[in-house]
Amino acid sequence: MLKLMTSLCVAACISLPLYAQTLVLEHAKIITASSAGELEDASIVIQNGKISAVGETVNVPAGAEIMDMTGRTITPGLVAANTTLGVVEINDRANANDSSAKTSDLSASVEIQYAVNPASTLIPVARNGGISRAIVTPGLGSGSQEKLSFGGQGAVIATGDGQDPIILPHAGVTINLRGVKTGRAAMFPMLKALLEDVSLYAAKETPGDMSGLTQKNWTRADLDALAPVARGEAPLVIEVDRASDISQMLKIGKALNLKMVLVGAAEGWVVADEIAEAGASVVLNPIDNLPSNFDQVRASIENATRLNAAGVRLALTSNRDGHDVRLTRYHAGMAVAHGLPYDAAVKAITVNPARMFGDTTGGEIAVGQDADIAVWSGDPLQPLTDLVVLYVRGEAQPKTDRLTVLRKKYVKSGE
Repeated sequence: MLKLMTSLCVAACISLPLYAQTLVLEHAKIITASSAGELEDASIVIQNGKISAVGETVNVPAGAEIMDMTGRTITPGLVAANTTLGVVEINDRANANDSSAKTSDLSASVEIQYAVNPASTLIPVARNGGISRAIVTPGLGSGSQEKLSFGGQGAVIATGDGQDPIILPHAGVTINLRGVKTGRAAMFPMLKALLEDVSLYAAKETPGDMSGLTQKNWTRADLDALAPVARGEAPLVIEVDRASDISQMLKIGKALNLKMVLVGAAEGWVVADEIAEAGASVVLNPIDNLPSNFDQVRASIENATRLNAAGVRLALTSNRDGHDVRLTRYHAGMAVAHGLPYDAAVKAITVNPARMFGDTTGGEIAVGQDADIAVWSGDPLQPLTDLVVLYVRGEAQPKTDRLTVLRKKYVKSGE
């Protein structure tokens, strides 16, 4: 019995949060990604997984653990937008790829939250790139499609080891406008009619009332999933590249007062003023400037710079593949090299993607935010800078991942 009680006590202790009740990181350069801007020789107070104070002068609570961060740079934990992190291990095996539900009768009501695997080997790799959160989106990134269809509901996840990964289970509904075989002349009228149906449904007082809808084959599950989009409570996440397609989408969205996030937007700079005027946001890979089809003929390495200059809110990504999420900060650095202001680049990999998808709890170093904090050896956008430690919700994260294990196994000491 004594052994059993001891085992239970140990198990209970293991299940408790790993963060100290109060932790102070002091004497660091802090890039807050908030209205406070950049702070020199400043400190952060973390209590119960939240930021309770930040500034060049803070009150240190009695009994706090104090860590000297002299010479270090601190940013919010990075946020990866539009990724398959946690739902894909490898692309060519059905049981290791849950990024879409093409064979399902569901479309908008697909919920990617149920596919997230917190034990994915790619999550620790992403953490070692400073990633504390990711927006996982279903049904995007594919080539040609037989028909227009919603991809499903995205989710905001945390990368913390041993933590519940789901921060926001419903983070917008996706739709891919790339390569729909019905052609644009049919695609846009069909999309307009679908979204008008959704707006009608969302405005009804009686839940589940599907009378008056013009399009066939609606399910209540799909309509319920889209209703928050129609009410402006969640974004419609649209994968689109060609400037004329973006313009058509903006017209439809503006008429219905939709909150829109454009993904890809290779030719977005061409219609940057239209995007800004519509209040739409853009998620893009800043170095994706080589056209792979005729929708991307006017792709430009200065796409991010020009969109930012027009006042468009940006999120910067690496490739959608979860294997490349760790490279997010490098892509932001390359955007800076091609004209994007440094502060805008940092916000584009922290607070901007979080807010685009409805997450208000992370992405900034500010009082009340979750303590997602990345400590760097220097400039985080420089490739030779190392991640010193990543805190997710106030917990210091292990730095072991599949890559470090393989290195330890195969690289001899001193090599």
